[in-house]
Amino acid sequence: MNIQETAYWVNRLFPGEAAFHRVDAFTVAVFDNINPESPGEAVACTVDFGRVNTGLVTAADAESVEVRSELLCLARAEVSVPGRAVAAAATMLHDASLAYREALSSSPAGTTDMAPMHAQPGQVLPGVGILANLPQEGYTVNHGILADPRIWGPEIPFVREEAGEVHVEPGDEDSGLARLTLPLQLILLTDEEFAVAAQHGGDVLFQQMAAQQVDLLDLRR
Repeated sequence: MNIQETAYWVNRLFPGEAAFHRVDAFTVAVFDNINPESPGEAVACTVDFGRVNTGLVTAADAESVEVRSELLCLARAEVSVPGRAVAAAATMLHDASLAYREALSSSPAGTTDMAPMHAQPGQVLPGVGILANLPQEGYTVNHGILADPRIWGPEIPFVREEAGEVHVEPGDEDSGLARLTLPLQLILLTDEEFAVAAQHGGDVLFQQMAAQQVDLLDLRR
């Protein structure tokens, strides 16, 4: 999808009307006070991170399908906070993708010891909160992890574009494959939570957080 199509899609995913802002190199849709029962909850979602190819391809019905994402973040905070967080995450993944491709291309064997950083559930983002300047404002979430969003229940919305019909933004290119675009949630983490995710994985972290009834929207926890 191009940015206009993505903005239209994202605007339909959340209650209210989006305001669009340029944050660093990305465009972010922000929605304020999205939950009448819990004042102060805000959500931000990128609308042009889908141009970033982090190397994900899946098979569907014996067909290879490219997977792209838009990043969302929920928080009980002023709306610019999740906006800066998703822009920081998008920047980190974009820079990691460029570095990985550069390492591959500069290697005579076409291989590298560098691990790719995919936009997928379970990917940890060390220091993403610091990159978004959150500690300077008293927030205690210095890091992040990507997860399947559950705000729509078990079903995750997506857009599928068929091979040869993919609309690309500048900086992207059509691979010739069909493409799925899905929302991917950024969960912001404290140092202690990040240590669990880094050592034991996201599944263990989320099990512990659920057992402890951690409020993921409280960024000063």
